[in-house]
Amino acid sequence: MENDELIRILEKVLETEVTLDFLKKLEEKEIETLVACVRSKVDQG
Repeated sequence: MENDELIRILEKVLETEVTLDFLKKLEEKEIETLVACVRSKVDQG
């Protein structure tokens, strides 16, 4: 998955209108890890 897609997923999961484009500086694997962590936390809550 590309960085842009992963960032859009994060914005959706976090239900935010804040632009997270600063995350484009991260490597794809780092963003994938971040998405997985956020999803896990959201699923618990």
